[in-house]
Amino acid sequence: MKNIAIIAAAIAGFAAMPAHAVTLVGTNGSAAVFAQSANGAQYNFESATTGNIGDPAGFLRTGGQMMIDSAQNVAANPFGAPAGNSYLYISTGGTSVIRSVAAGIAGYRTVSFYIGSIDWGNTVDVLDLGGNLLRSFNGAEMAAPASPSGNQDFPLTNRLLTFNADAGELIGGVRFTSSVDSLEADNIKFTAAVPEPATWAMMLVGFGMIGATARYRRRKSTVAFA
Repeated sequence: MKNIAIIAAAIAGFAAMPAHAVTLVGTNGSAAVFAQSANGAQYNFESATTGNIGDPAGFLRTGGQMMIDSAQNVAANPFGAPAGNSYLYISTGGTSVIRSVAAGIAGYRTVSFYIGSIDWGNTVDVLDLGGNLLRSFNGAEMAAPASPSGNQDFPLTNRLLTFNADAGELIGGVRFTSSVDSLEADNIKFTAAVPEPATWAMMLVGFGMIGATARYRRRKSTVAFA
């Protein structure tokens, strides 16, 4: 039993490694990139099952509003999106949170979305499963190396952004805020976490040692009563 307890503690300790960073990868916007971003997205805001009326299974959205195409001085259809496209927008002082609410979910390794006309006043917070902040990204970081000018027709200010949790972290949601009109987001996609190779290796070693210990105990019992 002592060996099993030690192995279990080692596996638990490995799973509870200290938190690491969330990193950002940006892909400049275009019609092809926008179409790519829609593949497998939980939220594309085009139907009742993806955000206009309801939420997809396992997710909940609060705040923000839906817009079709553009409205002057309110929101702009992201560059590369087709005419008639529906998307989420967050106006001045607004906040929208999209988070996982599925029971027993292990968390997500990445979250990505297509963002339109990135501005200085736009902020994206990546959250853990408990709703705690993992890392916050401002407009300058999301548009880099361009300036977050709010340009509606520039690939570097209309991008597919992918946020990756480093080893030891899992993503449970994302929060959009804006101090200007507006932050526009579409095609929000969470990608399920899979164990790191080192985690698999540790688990396999642990299970092997547990099996070996059990076999040893059975052999010892057989000898004792032979």
